[in-house]
Amino acid sequence: MVAGQTVTQLGTDVTTIAFPLIAVLLLDATPWQLGVLVAVQNGAFLLLGVPAGVWLDRRRLRPVLIASDLVRCAALVAVTVAAALSRLTLPLLLTMAAVMAVMRVVFDIGHQSYLPRLLDRKDLLRGNCTVEVVRSSGQVAGPSLGGWLTQLVGATNTLLVDAVSFLVSAACLARIRAREPTPAPTGRADTVHQAREGLTFVLANPVLRAIAATGALSNLLFTAASALIILFLIDTVGFSPGTAGMLMSAAPAAALLGAATAVRLARRVGSARIIWLSLAVTSPFNLLVPLTGRGWGATLFVAGLLGSGIGQVIYGIAQITYRQSTVPERLQCRVNASMRFLVMGTLPLGGLLGGALGGLLGVRPTLFLIGVGLTLAPVPLLLSPLRHARDVDDLTPQPETLPAPPSTSRPAATTAPARRRAGAAGRGSGTTCRPRYPARVGPRRAGRWRPPRRRRP
Repeated sequence: MVAGQTVTQLGTDVTTIAFPLIAVLLLDATPWQLGVLVAVQNGAFLLLGVPAGVWLDRRRLRPVLIASDLVRCAALVAVTVAAALSRLTLPLLLTMAAVMAVMRVVFDIGHQSYLPRLLDRKDLLRGNCTVEVVRSSGQVAGPSLGGWLTQLVGATNTLLVDAVSFLVSAACLARIRAREPTPAPTGRADTVHQAREGLTFVLANPVLRAIAATGALSNLLFTAASALIILFLIDTVGFSPGTAGMLMSAAPAAALLGAATAVRLARRVGSARIIWLSLAVTSPFNLLVPLTGRGWGATLFVAGLLGSGIGQVIYGIAQITYRQSTVPERLQCRVNASMRFLVMGTLPLGGLLGGALGGLLGVRPTLFLIGVGLTLAPVPLLLSPLRHARDVDDLTPQPETLPAPPSTSRPAATTAPARRRAGAAGRGSGTTCRPRYPARVGPRRAGRWRPPRRRRP
């Protein structure tokens, strides 16, 4: 599973930069068209997030993950073939981006819900750190590799790297031998009720509400920035595509460091406290990005992405672990889908917002405005119960999927005097009532135990 995630992430991040470069270099896309492209790439979270969770809760996840990899591979090959035949147009690129977006929704929700089925609860934090290290490693090499490959062999040919990575990922997932039980069948009439159940679980939890609010605002603004960042580096600042890709690797490099240290920081600071503290400390670094210039001015871009990247990765690991540890297994897909709907549903709006503001205010002022918004994004976390807790166990009880501890109490007394004594104890002044005789620990005689005799004064 880790090997498949490694190659998939590498290829995905190559595509992340290749799609905008195709639109800019081959199709002469405007800022508004770039915003539409980003909106289409992320619109499936808003449209299909919650229904996808209900659908996944009814199926074994491994076959679905494999199928989503194969469909994405076919979509990327279609873009490459169309470009080779000089038939690539912006509508076709948007269509393939939509297909990739739908498969990404299915894969992301299924992958997050599949991990708790493979690992124990106590191993989830370390497992999420491993996955995040893999994701960050792909992001370190992906944008830089995508930029240089685009410069050397062309943007559309670069997509073949991603297509191969999805094939490798599907093969790695097929090698997993862990048994996955088939979910119990449910009627189609329960679809709306099941979707509402997952969304209600999220909205009823004050911590999940705060995480959803912060994540929605952050993703709105990050997507608005991503719609303009390639245009900013190439047209406004004047970097080449290869240099732009190399600079964009700064944030994943910091994310790799954050993922490697997240477990140690969570143990030292607290698994609940680290959720809000990671963003509160690092979000102001986003204000350095719009100050980027040529020469030494590029260090401001690197510093901004390094600082914010570390915080975002630590925050992501901590909040996902909180969700996986506290949500019942039967609701994992639906709750993950509901969180994706609330958090990732703002992504298409962010792309449109970035394109509109970029054309109205200019690219650099828009990025500065986005930096101010990202600095204020952790406010909902500071107003939640996370502010007063150190660890996750201080906030929530054990998940209901864990077996209840066996009862060790003695059977209740059934005689009338015993009932009167129990009632009097329950109506006491609030002091703790202790048993008259301590429980005996040790062997019993003659098959039953008798309380020790009281000594006469």
